Amino acid sequence: MPQPLGEVRLINGKRTATPEYRSWQMMKNRCHNPKARDYAYYGGRGISVCKRWRESFVNFLADMGRKPTPEHTLDRKRTAGNYTPGNCRWATREEQSRNRPYATTKAWLLAEQLGVKRSTAAHMINQVYAKDRGNLKWFELSAKREQVVREFLRRRNVSTV
Repeated sequence: MPQPLGEVRLINGKRTATPEYRSWQMMKNRCHNPKARDYAYYGGRGISVCKRWRESFVNFLADMGRKPTPEHTLDRKRTAGNYTPGNCRWATREEQSRNRPYATTKAWLLAEQLGVKRSTAAHMINQVYAKDRGNLKWFELSAKREQVVREFLRRRNVSTV
């Protein structure tokens, strides 16, 4: 006999749930349980789950659908916004890392242009900023890389001083 969507099942004596159900439970826990490990970053900041989702896994699943792949996790498009149908999506870790408050769009764009990691691109941008402020102690970019970074920043009207 099939069990309802989202129901926790016993398999070999162990409780298991669908990935979507686990995401739903963890979302509610971090937003509405002050004893949750990550509560300070979610519920403690005023982030909550909309009533429609908080009260019904079936509603959550109807709005979100199944995860496209096992690599996808629940993500809020606006990181300061609540968990609502219009603000959530299934996203990969890479997509989520671009959506963090401290992730700079220019570093991601430069990384894609040069074919390097975002952290490498951010380091290159910081190197140019440091040089323009007179801090040459740790400057290590080649003249060619420096020129590429400066041109990239110039096209985006970003001042380095």
